[in-house]
Amino acid sequence: MFRHTRTMRGIFSMSRLPLNLEAKKQAGQAMNVQKVRFRKQAFRPKMLAFYFITSYICYDIYGRMVLDPIDKAAMEAMEGMPAEVAGEVDDPLFIPFPGTVKETRRKPYRGSDPEWQEFIKFSKDKTGQTKVRDELARRVKRIAELHPIITRKCGKELTQRRCWLDVDFPHYPPPEFERSGIEISDEAISWTTQPVDSLTVYRLRHVLWPSALALSFWNFTKVLIVDDTKRIASMLGIRSTPSAPSIEQLLQKQQQMMKGSLPNKDGPPAQAEGETTSSPKAMIKISTAAKTRLSEQPEEKTTQETEIWPGTRVAVALHQHFNHAIMAFKGKFLQTWHPTANYPPRGSILVSGMVELEAPKAYLVFDVNAAWDPQVQDFDARSMVVKLRRFQWKSQGPVVSRQI
Repeated sequence: MFRHTRTMRGIFSMSRLPLNLEAKKQAGQAMNVQKVRFRKQAFRPKMLAFYFITSYICYDIYGRMVLDPIDKAAMEAMEGMPAEVAGEVDDPLFIPFPGTVKETRRKPYRGSDPEWQEFIKFSKDKTGQTKVRDELARRVKRIAELHPIITRKCGKELTQRRCWLDVDFPHYPPPEFERSGIEISDEAISWTTQPVDSLTVYRLRHVLWPSALALSFWNFTKVLIVDDTKRIASMLGIRSTPSAPSIEQLLQKQQQMMKGSLPNKDGPPAQAEGETTSSPKAMIKISTAAKTRLSEQPEEKTTQETEIWPGTRVAVALHQHFNHAIMAFKGKFLQTWHPTANYPPRGSILVSGMVELEAPKAYLVFDVNAAWDPQVQDFDARSMVVKLRRFQWKSQGPVVSRQI
């Protein structure tokens, strides 16, 4: 009868007792609370043996029911294939493991090596060296002619002026890399090591360890936090805000905004003799003329501008908020990012120096590093590096500062 009037446990109660024991506790009645301790089951060797036998039986059943029919079907399909295709399929499958790439120790060329014998043969061929230098100069000229910025600024007709190219014979071959992994073949599965291309190694390093991107993002975050801290400090009055601009600066800014936003059909406003646009009177005249033009514009344009303005305002606010941090990100990225290094093939002859080209409007000097492969009688395009060293205009005049 009085069970509805007894004290109940609230929603935010911290008691661990059940509801009936909590009610007895609130009523002052005796409670019989028994403490229980849970223990983990002890390790039993019988259970380990049971799990091992069960796993072995399941694996044997899976091999007989699934893997054996697949092997028989693959063998039957291989019997009807040609020998060439079968030989290609029989190549073992190599699965490389990440983090196992290492550079092998380089050994210098010996006098008996075929690469060194080719060096001796090329050093005695003066005509061949001249042809290699001329071919490299022609390639630099072709690269410059295909560059859109150079052709737009300097002209399309480029001629070779001079070149300084040296031929070097390296004592050591280029670095070689190898990686470890699992090799799966018809006979067995083994742990082996295979060589890998240097370009693949450096590309994987750029992908797995993007140090340039991480440093640039850290610089972006740091600049953004500093700017936001300064902005909040100035809003709270902890940091003094910069001084307000003068009247002349405001008038100049207003004049630039009006010139950039309003089309000037009738030309600039008339000025009195002896007055420049930088004087305060001329600026006041320009600002008043701009205000009259704004008042003469139809109402439809103003309504359209008011409709577009809120979205533009948000975009401008976001751009101003992140502009400094984005510029810091770009600067750090250009400072720390480097292209993937690619070494020339073994036995290559190094040709380096400068090539000067003449354009209709300027002179161009390029730094060149290339590798001539005697086996294919051509330059290695992947390892060739061409950089602009010097740029000089043919006709040059003084820089005149224009006043607004």
